[in-house]
Amino acid sequence: MCRCYHRTTLLRRHRKLLILAAALLLLLCGGAAAAYVIASRPVADVHNGLSEPFTSAAEPTSSAPPASGGKKQPDYGAPWPMYGRNASHNRDASDMTEVAPPYTRVWKKPGHGILEYPPSYVDGVLYLAADSGWVGAYHAQSGKLIWSKRFTKVLNQPAYYRGRVYFGSYDRNIYALDAATGKVVWKKYIGEQMESPPTLAAGRLYMGGLDGSVRALDASTGRVLWTYHTSGAVKGAIAVSGGRLFFGDYAGVMYSLRAGNGGLIWRTASNGLSSGLRSGTFYSTANVRYGRVYIGNTDGKLYSFVASNGRIAWTHTIDGWVYGSPAVWNGLVFDTGYDGNFQAMDARTGAVRWSMRLPYITTSSPTVIGNYVYVASHGASGRSGNLWAFDPRTGRKVWHFPDGWYSTVATAGPKQLVVTGPRHLYLLRSR
Repeated sequence: MCRCYHRTTLLRRHRKLLILAAALLLLLCGGAAAAYVIASRPVADVHNGLSEPFTSAAEPTSSAPPASGGKKQPDYGAPWPMYGRNASHNRDASDMTEVAPPYTRVWKKPGHGILEYPPSYVDGVLYLAADSGWVGAYHAQSGKLIWSKRFTKVLNQPAYYRGRVYFGSYDRNIYALDAATGKVVWKKYIGEQMESPPTLAAGRLYMGGLDGSVRALDASTGRVLWTYHTSGAVKGAIAVSGGRLFFGDYAGVMYSLRAGNGGLIWRTASNGLSSGLRSGTFYSTANVRYGRVYIGNTDGKLYSFVASNGRIAWTHTIDGWVYGSPAVWNGLVFDTGYDGNFQAMDARTGAVRWSMRLPYITTSSPTVIGNYVYVASHGASGRSGNLWAFDPRTGRKVWHFPDGWYSTVATAGPKQLVVTGPRHLYLLRSR
């Protein structure tokens, strides 16, 4: 009897312990689930746009630098010498009103690899780079190849400045080539791979590196003038405006530096604005206008920073990673989300003016040319992407081209539009 009683008592205790352990496990699982929900729940957007500084004065639509030291060559039209058209990367070519659909295709050329960026254009010549390391120059009118060179992988858009073409390679060198011949004028080994498109201003070249650094080089000699170390990789182009640099990194931190010496002006982290305590990454290139800095983040938000002090004026959740670099025009900001969402927002407040859904995913950077805003999307599996032109005021679709992918468009002189598909380059002419 005693043994049976003792055994029964032990069984009861074991059951109680098992029940208690199960309850604790459920509690822990519930707590973990609740913590995960809280940590992954999107954080509400910031709405301080009305109270933060905003310059609404009219600005010139074209701030592209002179193509050849100020020499006027009107037959070739306005230059497009670097990513985003100019050093502030505002992607605004609304002054090019003669470039408008419908178009006639003039020529189609192979890209010699995957084309992530459109070419730069100056004085009738297009300068292009592919991920294969192919870099070349085409006559815009005829499509004739002028010269080409092979390097290690190149994942940035060549920039033209004062008769030279600049880019960074995965062989850890920055190159300056003679624009007429493709001959290497100088190369500078910096010990790190680069994807950041070069920005040139006031005789200097600015580029970010995957090692988490930004460098300023003398454009004439390649001498490194200063280096600033960041918290993460810098893949977007460095925006230059008013003697200051603006860029974001892969740690989700936004920066403003002095162009002259690389001194820090402000540094603003985006931790916690994505969800919970995590931060997204800034792959997008910053766009500086109206006293604000606009940039997309993989946390699904578009950010508006105050250029003078780094405060966040507003954020807007577009949905999906915001890889695209925003375009800014006439008080509006245009950008895309990875899931295909394409929106126009008020540049001051972030309020949505119109929104539409592209049929496929997109990493495209919208670009305003003439009276239209152009944007591309990836195509279905195994198919080419697509390019569209929209009315920037209403979002109405007005034109479509059956190729496109990463980039959108650039101009190549009067009435000429350059379209970059994933593996082909096109020149279209307005009818």
